[in-house]
Amino acid sequence: MPDEVNCLFTKVLIPFVEKDVGEAGVTAILQAAGHSREYLTADHNWIPLPLADSLAHLAMALTHETDEERWGRRFGNYLMEWKPSHDERSYIGSYTMGLGSPRAIFSRAPALYRQIVRYATFDLVEMHRARAVLRITPAPGCYIPKWACTQNKVGFERYPTNWGLPRAVIHESQCAARGADSCLWDLRWKNPPIGARFWGMVLAGAGASATVSVVTGGEMLSWLARFIVVVSPMIMGAGLGVAWRERHQRRNAERLRDIQSDEILHSNHELEKKFRDLETKIEQLSLLIDLGAGVNATLDVEKIYEQALDRLVHRMGFQGANLYLIDAGRRMVRSHRRVGSGDLRGEAGAVEHSLDVEDSVTAQVARTGLPIIVDDTENTSEPVHLPTVRTLGVRSMVSVPLRVKDRVFGVLDVVSREANRFANSDVELLAAVANSVAMAVDRAESFQTIEELSRGLEDKVRVRTEQLRSANEALQSAYRELQAAQMQLVQREKMASVGQLVAGVAHELNNPIGFVYSNVGMLDDFVQRLRGMLEVFRAMPLPVEERARVQQHWEGLKVDYALKYLDSMIQGIREGAERSRKIVHDLRVFARGQDEIWQSVDLHEEIESSLTLLNHMLKDRVTVERKFGALPVVECIRSQIDQVFLNLLANAGQAIAGVGRITIETRAEDDMAMIAIADTGPGIPADIMSRVFDPFFTTKPVGEGTGLGLSISYEIVKKHAGTLRAESPVGGGAVLTLQLPITRRTTA
Repeated sequence: MPDEVNCLFTKVLIPFVEKDVGEAGVTAILQAAGHSREYLTADHNWIPLPLADSLAHLAMALTHETDEERWGRRFGNYLMEWKPSHDERSYIGSYTMGLGSPRAIFSRAPALYRQIVRYATFDLVEMHRARAVLRITPAPGCYIPKWACTQNKVGFERYPTNWGLPRAVIHESQCAARGADSCLWDLRWKNPPIGARFWGMVLAGAGASATVSVVTGGEMLSWLARFIVVVSPMIMGAGLGVAWRERHQRRNAERLRDIQSDEILHSNHELEKKFRDLETKIEQLSLLIDLGAGVNATLDVEKIYEQALDRLVHRMGFQGANLYLIDAGRRMVRSHRRVGSGDLRGEAGAVEHSLDVEDSVTAQVARTGLPIIVDDTENTSEPVHLPTVRTLGVRSMVSVPLRVKDRVFGVLDVVSREANRFANSDVELLAAVANSVAMAVDRAESFQTIEELSRGLEDKVRVRTEQLRSANEALQSAYRELQAAQMQLVQREKMASVGQLVAGVAHELNNPIGFVYSNVGMLDDFVQRLRGMLEVFRAMPLPVEERARVQQHWEGLKVDYALKYLDSMIQGIREGAERSRKIVHDLRVFARGQDEIWQSVDLHEEIESSLTLLNHMLKDRVTVERKFGALPVVECIRSQIDQVFLNLLANAGQAIAGVGRITIETRAEDDMAMIAIADTGPGIPADIMSRVFDPFFTTKPVGEGTGLGLSISYEIVKKHAGTLRAESPVGGGAVLTLQLPITRRTTA
């Protein structure tokens, strides 16, 4: 991926945070990264740049640093000063030390930083003896955070200090972290000096040459002999200096070679260890495959147990393996089978523990379903039953549950006579074995169950078929009832919502209608006063010309016409306001709380309210005839009975195709209130009379009815301990008779 950062970043970030914050800071970093510490400190792992950026900002928050560049400089200095242990050391650090000089590092920066970051490329623009120009360009779609830019600069500045030289000086002419397309650095540094000893020896040779020149000045020598005598000491001094410098460089190279050799040996050791772990994993996987094949080759549960324990001891190398099964009825866990050295004295057959005891590892695993590893039975915090483990000669053990779905049916142990014999990898291996065994046992038990059922299937097929048919009918009936209940619940919720909406609308309409109604009387009084005043003005004597002009204006405004119809208009307003008040009142009555509150209700008032709400359907077409008898108040749930009346009256109105009549008759019979609603529609055919109260049954076209009105009404009446029946007289029409107890009764 182009936007990744090598985990060398987190390898240093974790101890950096740990030093300033402690373990809590490390935990926060690991949780935010979603990886283990081992993953984040491995040189071969990479993390996305956005994750690295978020971890850096989290570290800033944990270390109470608000300036991103200042934090980047702190982190960069820590990275260069960090003294890791041998195991924590990165190969990159050893590599840079082995290069031997700042110039060598800077010339190899592009290749070196490809091993560290992938979100940017490092390009060497110019390279001189003590100066270089470096360009850092973000990869397409990537960015360079400010802290990362600052940390990289600190690293480049401090590379020369590895050899005791002053820091490099970086002049940054542009920065990608500040909006430029790339970072452009001009680096200047000092190279390692030739050395004081070299120059000392050269100067000593020069001094010796000068002395020889003075001493031999008076002697008669040829110019060649004099040159040789004078220059020889200087050449010898320079030669000794060069020899010392070469010796020093050779020692330094040997030291660096020793560091790299040590790193190579350490890396080789780590690789060997990883290969050994890999070989162990491969071997364990092979053994697991073999075990899986063995336990899946039989449907005999006891053979499955035998195969599993035998392979654990004789193929996987464990000293002993124990199998415990749970007796749920007795709440006991009892040893069932044992292989290997866990039964030194032959007393294992009687080992059993209650599931509720607190001093048994096996019982705790059976109870909690969680594996347990015990390093030393003589010195552990785990609930070990010492008499048993001492009897069996056990010093360390791993115990895992045998689980089928969410049920633990047994426990599998492996044991050793040696302390600290097991590791977490053994827990993982044994858990995989337990999983294979549990699945094989579940498959075998399922097969045995199917086989047992199959044996008696032929003899019971007719009985089973009949039971299935009966169950299917019951299921269909229950399904229909469930559908009805669901639809009734939906309808009830809809009615509740409509009730709330109607209540709100009625409340909003009530104020303007009340305003109109309360002011229409005052308007009538004012009109009468104005009418009287007009009569007075018309009776006043005026000149003929003025009276003619007034009369002309009077006729032009049609005042007589207005006065003629004004009274009837006011009366119309009064009647309209009164009717509106009644409709709003009925709406508010209908919309009253949908809660199941039992109260005494005047059924005549509820019928009238329902008729008012259905007036738009019945007016000018259906005549309503009321035959109300003496009817006391009835104890019921008002909102539900209102719904019943509304459904029955709406049904009756819809049944009448043209002009017709609805007759409502009420009376009291003993302790029951009887309400009969008859219509002059076509009636109910005899073949569907028994289905009119079934959920979803309707004779209306698709889209015009749900078939729930009468069903819901029937259920409401039934809930009130009443009855609702339908009849179709010979003369035509239909009669729906409703009977309700006058006082509340409890229904079964």
